[in-house]
Amino acid sequence: MQVSFAEVKELGEMRDNIRRSVNALELCWRCQKVAECDQGFVDDGGPVWLCPGCFLELRTRQEHVPGGQVWPQV
Repeated sequence: MQVSFAEVKELGEMRDNIRRSVNALELCWRCQKVAECDQGFVDDGGPVWLCPGCFLELRTRQEHVPGGQVWPQV
């Protein structure tokens, strides 16, 4: 079986795309699920990784508490 240059190039691009996707995954600090998380700050604590669902839930919940906020890292 012979593989053409175009097929080798396509396989290389697929490998690179998979590596990028895997490297984008983090463990959510709150729900402990692996997801594409964003770094945020919970109250006065240090930075944590939060999945989009947990980030939105904590931000919504803490907007109603005086002085409590979740900030995305800038």
